[in-house]
Amino acid sequence: MYETSVFETVGWEWQYTPFTPILLAAGSIMASIGVYAWQNREITGASSFAALMVGTALWAITYAFQLAGANEAMIGFWADANHVGVTIVPVAWFCFTLQFAARDRWLNRRMILGLSVVPAVYLWLVSTNRYHHLVREPIETKRVADGTLVVSQHEFGIAFWAHAAYSYTLMAVGVLVLTHLLFWSPRVYRRQVGLLIVGAAIAGATNVLYHAGFGPLPYVDLTAFSFTISGFLFFLAIYHYRLFDLTPVARSLIVDTLQDGMIVLNTDDRVVDINGSAGRLLAVDPEDVIGDPFESLFPDDGTFVDPTRYDPSERTDGGVTTEPDSTTEPSSETSRTKVPPSHLEFPSTDESVDGGPAVSSTPADESSPGEAEFVVDRGATRRHLRLTSTPVHGVGDDLLGRSILVRDVTETRRLQAEVEETLDRLRRSNTELESFAGVVSHDLREPLRTIEQSLSIVEPNADELDPEHTEFVRVARENAQRAQRMIADLLAYSKIERETNELGPVDCDRLVTEVLDGLRFEIDDRNATVDVDELPTVYGVDHLLRRLFQNLLTNALEYSGDEPPEITVSGERDGSTWVFTVQDSGVGIAPEYADRVFDLFERGDRTNDGGGTGMGLAICEKIVAIHDGRIDVDSTPGVGTSITFEIPIEPPTE
Repeated sequence: MYETSVFETVGWEWQYTPFTPILLAAGSIMASIGVYAWQNREITGASSFAALMVGTALWAITYAFQLAGANEAMIGFWADANHVGVTIVPVAWFCFTLQFAARDRWLNRRMILGLSVVPAVYLWLVSTNRYHHLVREPIETKRVADGTLVVSQHEFGIAFWAHAAYSYTLMAVGVLVLTHLLFWSPRVYRRQVGLLIVGAAIAGATNVLYHAGFGPLPYVDLTAFSFTISGFLFFLAIYHYRLFDLTPVARSLIVDTLQDGMIVLNTDDRVVDINGSAGRLLAVDPEDVIGDPFESLFPDDGTFVDPTRYDPSERTDGGVTTEPDSTTEPSSETSRTKVPPSHLEFPSTDESVDGGPAVSSTPADESSPGEAEFVVDRGATRRHLRLTSTPVHGVGDDLLGRSILVRDVTETRRLQAEVEETLDRLRRSNTELESFAGVVSHDLREPLRTIEQSLSIVEPNADELDPEHTEFVRVARENAQRAQRMIADLLAYSKIERETNELGPVDCDRLVTEVLDGLRFEIDDRNATVDVDELPTVYGVDHLLRRLFQNLLTNALEYSGDEPPEITVSGERDGSTWVFTVQDSGVGIAPEYADRVFDLFERGDRTNDGGGTGMGLAICEKIVAIHDGRIDVDSTPGVGTSITFEIPIEPPTE
């Protein structure tokens, strides 16, 4: 019998066994897998899997040296060292399975330290076993195989069995977690999860059989040998079934819950995940396309188009496509060009897949997001699929792949076509109305001008008429003049929106001064007092703002009542807007008309009707609206009216 500590290395004797190279090879495989896993440690579960592989590697390598020992000193040293790997494996396995199955909500640093308490105490007991023998009794050696092999024999103590129970519990819980994951995972995930379970089960079962006395070699623990098989299975899970590329948990929590299609690609543009929605949209079986090139998902009879442009002639009515007239030459903006599979890329900003200038292609190895639209005809139905590509980055901003969101935008395109068609009709109608208004104004103005001129000839000779006919002539002439003003206002109203291309700084002080100069005769005739505060410079259209002030001041003069009008014009800043007020002391507006003063042809109940057309305030409202502002009226009958309008300080949007 011989007692040794982990620090005692003198007096070693070596022996050759055929088991040693096998165990060293198994340990090397596990160590290599651990290094690979550590290189992918940014992936959830990879770091704990790396620890698991390091633990199994230590287990196999230390046991290889234990079997190579030919005396108690060497066997005892490596037997103690072997417990380092034995304590790492169950904790690392438990942590890995929880992380891999997304059941690691409470798996933080504190919990990991808690899980490590039992292994730490156990290793301390191993290092001090010579004083208490709680881990094992002293090692004895014997020769077997006709005396050619020295092996150890000893009895394990209560501390060993307590740690074994703890380890078996952690291993069993991990297997149960993966077994649950196995049942709801798709086929490709069942394969990788199944390999993990089988690999762990082989090692665990081998260890249990050895300690139960059912091993084929009573003096050799084959657990470390089973790591050769486990390592091969783990190798398959990683390299063939892409353990660290595919995560069943991400599919469960994110991908499967999306109504839109989701495809995940690696940096080689191969499919590493695809949900059922994407499979239905692309008419593929998700389980059959895992690992396939991304371009293989799209049928040859489909085309990629620029999603920023849409040809309304290619409408879809009730799922049936209405093709444009074949005799019409397609324009460069609406024509579609089929993209060969080798050139499947996502548009971004400079050049489109159909040759247009709107977007640029984003190759798979670039990290910028982009969009593309795939159009495919299925019988009488045309489907529009919008594909949005988003780069997936890991730690250090390394590009890991791309996620592709697939949406069926067929209905959106159909509605867009209807909107475009409606807008086209409206544009045509507006053009026709403008043309009609021009013709009508010309055709109406001429006879009205003739009537007015004729009446102006008759009016000087009114003394030859009786008073009643003289009044008829006066009223007729005034109405002819009012009709001409109304026609002019209608034309002005219809043209306002087409006169917004002259935006620039406008000095309102200068503008109001010029308007008042033009109204000097009316001001003097009514003995009006006009006070103008210092006004700001705003961003707008000069001639439209001129008309705005002119209409407001003209209204203030025309509806002044019997007393000389008092008019005040002011402007001040209020936050992000300029606020202007034109206030008068005129007849005011009755409350029942206050809500309609900005309607076309609404003149209200003016006690002193100045012969307006009812369009002045409607024109004002439209001018203010074009400048992204708002206008309000506050009026008290018999006291006066205050009209306030606001114009943003920042330039109006187009």
